[in-house]
Amino acid sequence: MGLRGTYSRGLSVKGLLVALIGLHALVVGIVQVQWSGPERLGISIVARDRREEIAHCLESSLQARLRFEARLCRRRSLWLDHCEDTRAELHTVEFDEVTESYRVVSDRFGDKVEPIAVGIPARNDAIASATTVNEIPLRFLSRDAESGKFQQDAYVQVRTTFSCRGEVNRTLAHLSRIITFGLVNVVENSAPWSDFSVNPPK
Repeated sequence: MGLRGTYSRGLSVKGLLVALIGLHALVVGIVQVQWSGPERLGISIVARDRREEIAHCLESSLQARLRFEARLCRRRSLWLDHCEDTRAELHTVEFDEVTESYRVVSDRFGDKVEPIAVGIPARNDAIASATTVNEIPLRFLSRDAESGKFQQDAYVQVRTTFSCRGEVNRTLAHLSRIITFGLVNVVENSAPWSDFSVNPPK
């Protein structure tokens, strides 16, 4: 079957302040992971569930940020599963009034490559680009381990964190820190980890 999966997320409320001021961080949707090519050497991720949130953020001329996190894990029968350190990629998108297009920047941490910025005229295309990671090599997730060492009983965990950044009223920001003791960020929400199996190539 290859590597392919979907994960449905339940509703969650993001803290006491959110309820007090009438805001909410309810997340329902699907994140998809699949092989990035027939050789099965890497995965691609599509966070379709985040597209509506990004569109709403861009309608207010703010900057939308979507952080993808992925880690390679291995099941162990007598111990807790072992997971490599998390790899992350940050996508940002905002409207550039000078070029009259949307600027999408992708930055994969730890790959020693400079962030990539592109201008995309259509909003829907920019959102599609911001919610897609084209390829993350399994070797990158495994910290360059030999393939035989990580493909047996292995799986990938993926999650996303969305934030909408712009001008924030200082009084509101200060109030959020007081009421929630600094534990709640009203403009950011994270999805839970979702698992996808890794099968050795046939």
